[in-house]
Amino acid sequence: MRVFKTVIECSGLSAAQTELGVGASTISRQVSDLETRLGLRLCHRGRGGFSLTQQGELALEHIDRLLAASEEFSTNIAAINNKLVGQINIGMIDYTVIDTRNPLVPAISAFRERAPEANVSLMTGTPAEVERGVMDGSLHIGIVPDYQRHPSLNYASLYDEEVGLYCAASHPIAAKIRSGVVLSKDVVTKHALVHRGYFESDRLRALKQHFPVGTVAHQTEAVMALVGFGIYLGFFPAHCRNTAQFEFLEILPEVFGFSTPIMAIWRRDRNQSQILQEFLELVLNRKRINID
Repeated sequence: MRVFKTVIECSGLSAAQTELGVGASTISRQVSDLETRLGLRLCHRGRGGFSLTQQGELALEHIDRLLAASEEFSTNIAAINNKLVGQINIGMIDYTVIDTRNPLVPAISAFRERAPEANVSLMTGTPAEVERGVMDGSLHIGIVPDYQRHPSLNYASLYDEEVGLYCAASHPIAAKIRSGVVLSKDVVTKHALVHRGYFESDRLRALKQHFPVGTVAHQTEAVMALVGFGIYLGFFPAHCRNTAQFEFLEILPEVFGFSTPIMAIWRRDRNQSQILQEFLELVLNRKRINID
């Protein structure tokens, strides 16, 4: 099942060879063995390329849940012996990890000393993707903005992220800022804005509704690129401008600037996992937490 999942993630047998360290014939045989055991045709593979069958798409959802449950089982069994082994899978929105106020990297460093046999993996996605990963068990912890609450999840505040409206040095607004022109909200909101392709906080949506939609982007990196080339205005975290190759100018911070809480989220029914509790203690910087 893990081989099959890797083949899917690599979009085919050839690309999966490097990831798995075995030849294509071995991978193909293992996938065929899985198909035989399940009694299903999982994928098409051959000269025509690689693709999942409809049965394969449905089977993959169940395989993901089974593998996540298997990791949880191994972690819980190890906890009985007071051994911190297993896997912590963390999901977050892009550019979150580089914020100096984010306690994640120091927590990972401390956790490696406390639990050298445990592994920590990171992935990035939209807030909705991270939340789904936490809820379906593929992720143990998510780090997302505080924009909605699910009853099946625990939430803990980590820090506040400062967000601003920015333009590039080549944008017409930048020339007005440099010349000392006093900008008004009405003047700024006539310029097209990069909008996000996912649900955002009420505060940010309220600010964006006054702007014409220039384009839609899902990742912070894409927003920064479109703004950086002088095409649109865009909202993004203040700390990001220090890592970019572009020169950004903030526009009317007293009008468009705000802060948003960044939260750690985890499933309520995982409150007995020792390895998760140990890691959460480091992330939240407390001696002991109640994750009921």
